[in-house]
Amino acid sequence: MTDRFNRRHMLLGGLAMGAGLAALPAHGQSAVRSITTSLGTYDIPADPQRVVVIDTRLDLEPAVALDLPIVGYSYFQQIEPWVPYAGAQTFIGTPPSREAVLALNPDLIVCTDIPGSDMWPIDKLADVAPVLPVDFNLHWRDNLARMGDWLGRRDIADAFIAQYQTEIDALKARHAAVLGRKVAAVWSSPESAEINLLLGTNSPQVTAIGQVLDDLGGITVSAEGLGEYGNISYERMGEVLGDVEVIVVDHFDQSELDVLFASPVWQRLPAVVAGRVLPTSGAYYGGGYTARHLIGEWDKAYSLLGV
Repeated sequence: MTDRFNRRHMLLGGLAMGAGLAALPAHGQSAVRSITTSLGTYDIPADPQRVVVIDTRLDLEPAVALDLPIVGYSYFQQIEPWVPYAGAQTFIGTPPSREAVLALNPDLIVCTDIPGSDMWPIDKLADVAPVLPVDFNLHWRDNLARMGDWLGRRDIADAFIAQYQTEIDALKARHAAVLGRKVAAVWSSPESAEINLLLGTNSPQVTAIGQVLDDLGGITVSAEGLGEYGNISYERMGEVLGDVEVIVVDHFDQSELDVLFASPVWQRLPAVVAGRVLPTSGAYYGGGYTARHLIGEWDKAYSLLGV
């Protein structure tokens, strides 16, 4: 299985959802909260006890940060090591079936908001339990804050966000002398001989590592001319990455790196010649824990500039 469901795959996965679809009331709860989301206005448990999360990156991380009791999850069976979650839970498979979710008797579901998708079946779950949607185009901070508002746990969300900002500020101070030098994060698709530029919010390719770089105030490749999804052919790497001084390469397995590193165009890039390449993983999508992990990866990347 590959982890490369990028923005193109996500957007092709669904059609617009009608505003009339709304989640069921909270199951068996005497205390509820009324919320309004992209699914409509409906009740959720004031104190959920059995939460199913669909995506181990975008959905699991805010649920863990807000201390929700998770009973099941989908997408990746192995949870990233930087996400501090080791509670009892059931892996419900990929893609998750409605029946597998129903079998866990959830009183709340967290699901990335991509209507019409089998991988993120948000429009098939609303009659199982109330659903909290996660918007993959938003900054993780905004998803966490609004989920905190919905659940009456905004104080927990704000504390998490404040800790992240403290870590961002520390890294900015440590590398202040080199933050004005151009860096880039990419992911290689060997089957199409393309790379994706991993960019920040309001870009053709919204990614976790790009959002962290935005928060650092770092300089990266302009989105202009990169195409609808931030992807370019290997042949264009010299044109787009020629003045980049450090390149972070996200990958899922070694074969992705091997094909990219064998490209003659790649081998001629100044950053590659200078040895300023940092392989990493898990940088495409994620929540606050992934963002904090990626602060450390950017620390390593900027350290390659000799500061």
